[in-house]
Amino acid sequence: MFANKVSVINQLNDNYSYILFDKNNACIIDPAESLPILEYVKKNNLIIKDIFITHHHGDHTSGVEGILNVFPHVAIHSPSSHIKNTRYILRDNDEINSCVNSFKILSTPGHTTDHIIYYDEFNKLLFSGDTLFRLGCGRVFEGTLQQMYNSLQKINQLNDEIIVYCGHEYTLNNLSFLESILQNKELLSEARVKIEDELHLFNKTVPFSLKEEKIYNLFLNQNSNLGKKTKEKLNLTDFELFKFLRDQKDIF
Repeated sequence: MFANKVSVINQLNDNYSYILFDKNNACIIDPAESLPILEYVKKNNLIIKDIFITHHHGDHTSGVEGILNVFPHVAIHSPSSHIKNTRYILRDNDEINSCVNSFKILSTPGHTTDHIIYYDEFNKLLFSGDTLFRLGCGRVFEGTLQQMYNSLQKINQLNDEIIVYCGHEYTLNNLSFLESILQNKELLSEARVKIEDELHLFNKTVPFSLKEEKIYNLFLNQNSNLGKKTKEKLNLTDFELFKFLRDQKDIF
């Protein structure tokens, strides 16, 4: 199944929610606020049929109630029965059809223990919530560093052609952090030019290419040319580099 369009909806200070739609049907990914979403669907004559939640944090779920007030028959899909109004609980490797496309569910604990991401293999789209960000990854709140590392390795094995939609706009901060670690801005100069152009033109840096993340994102891939140079310089293994980066980013 093919969703004709994915619309990026700015939420709160730096959150993103997503509307996937085909003709008049729509599904929502991680609604933090209901009002901007409801305004969009009204303007575009859409009917919300499904809501998909990546994890239980309020900045990814707080818009559900407001949407249900307008569309009471919406099906809520989430990784946990503790997420209010959940109708369908999703687990690793589940496959589910929305009103506009199909998702494979990948369990990615680390940021939270219940975190999942939504992979549309047909359209090569990945909704990564707070597991993978552009040039970064989510903080580890409930899971372990090993779990987050394993979750990112699962993403690292996916098709290079995938386009990623993440949960927050942290890209410029993530870029500055990596520049500080590498102590050589030239290594990321092409990435900086592209990111600054996107921010100037679109005021956002989503979606982005998984292929490029595998080149530049050291949280995701420690075996890129950049990763190998960094491991050699710091004398670290793959996991040790990831742990070092996550620890340093937490205090950046």
